[in-house]
Amino acid sequence: MVISESPVKYELDVKSDELKSMLQACYQCSSCTSACPVRRFSKFNPRKIIHNYIFDFQVTEDELTACLTCGLCLEVCPQKVDFPEFIRLSREQLGVDEDKFAHHNIFNIMQVFMNEMTDSGMKFDYEGEIDPESSIAYFPGCIDLYDKFLDLKETSFHQIGQSAINVINKTGIKPNLLSLKCCGHDAYWTGDMDAYDQVREYNTKVIKESGISTLVVSCAECYYSFEDLYDLDKVKVQHISQFIEERQDKLQFKEEATTLTYHDPCRLGRFMNEYDSPRNVLEATGASIKELSSNKQFTKCCGVSAWLRCDDASRAIMLRKLEEATQAVGEEGTLGVACSKCYAHLNCVLEDKKPQHNFKIKVKELGMIVDERSSSK
Repeated sequence: MVISESPVKYELDVKSDELKSMLQACYQCSSCTSACPVRRFSKFNPRKIIHNYIFDFQVTEDELTACLTCGLCLEVCPQKVDFPEFIRLSREQLGVDEDKFAHHNIFNIMQVFMNEMTDSGMKFDYEGEIDPESSIAYFPGCIDLYDKFLDLKETSFHQIGQSAINVINKTGIKPNLLSLKCCGHDAYWTGDMDAYDQVREYNTKVIKESGISTLVVSCAECYYSFEDLYDLDKVKVQHISQFIEERQDKLQFKEEATTLTYHDPCRLGRFMNEYDSPRNVLEATGASIKELSSNKQFTKCCGVSAWLRCDDASRAIMLRKLEEATQAVGEEGTLGVACSKCYAHLNCVLEDKKPQHNFKIKVKELGMIVDERSSSK
C-alpha cells in the first residue's frame, strides 16, 4: 500500500555546503531507502533526497518533515551517512510550518508557553515518598500534558510517573522530584534552536543548582536529551530501566510467569545503544520475552517523532507494529515499551474510534510492568 503525499508547499532552494559535505560519501546504494519504515507506506525516498540535494534539484518540505529521524538508515548505511542529522539541520535552516505538527501543534505551543510565559518548571502531584534533599532525582517529562491534550480514555500517562516513583520507593530511595521544563527534544529535532537553547539553559541551571548526583527519567527522549545533548558535568543520567537494573536486588517479584514482547525506542536503542537493561529488567520480573521480528538495532520506529506528520503513513507504521507484536505473543499478549511517546502513539491506535483492526494486545510502559509485578523485599 502506498499512501499519497500532501501537496508540496515550497522548495529547499538554499543549499548549504556544510549539508552537502555530510552527504558526499553516499554512493546511492539505496540501503537507507530499503530499510526506511516510512518508505514502506509512502513515496518517501532518502536516497533520492540525498541525490537531489547534492545535485541542486528540488527538495521539498514534505520530504523534510516526513522523515522520522529514527536512525535506521544510518544503522544500515555502509558509508555511515548521517541522514537524520542532515534532516535536522535542514529543518533548522528552513523552519517547519505549524500545519505539519499533529494535535493542532499544541505541544509546540506548550513549549513556547514554558519558555516565554513561565519562570518555573512543571509541577507534579504524585503519591509516595519524596525528598527534596535527595541526591537522586526523578523527572517524569511532559506526560501530564498528554493526559490533558490527548483524547485517550483508557490510557493514563500520569501512571508512568506514579509507577516510577512507586518502584523507586520500593528500592528504598526517596527521590527528589525535579520541577523542570520539557527536555527540548522536539524543538531540537524540528530545528527550533531558539526554543531548545532556552529550555536547555533553564533545565541545566536547575539540575546543577539542585546538587543531585543522579537524574532518573522514564522517557527515552528525555534520557537521550539530558545524557547526549546537555552538558550536566558529573550528574549521572539514567533511564528508569537502568536504575531498576542496578537495584533489582531490592525488589521482590511475583513468581507467576508471563510472556511479553518488547519494542526498542529509537532514542534509547539506536541513539544511546541501550538494548540490554530493559530486557534484563523485564526478565527479572519473571517475564519471558519473545522478540519482535525487527528488534534491537533494526527495530522499526513506532511511527511518529517530535509530533510531526501523524498521518496515514504514520498510522500504517503503528498498525504494522501492533501486528508484529500480535504475531510474537498472540492477541491477548502484552507489548512492553520504554518510552512515553511510544506508549502514547501505539495506545492512540488501540483507542482509535474507527479502528482498522480490532487489536486485543495491550501496550504497557516498562515502569508500569515492574510496578505491577514487584514489591519491596
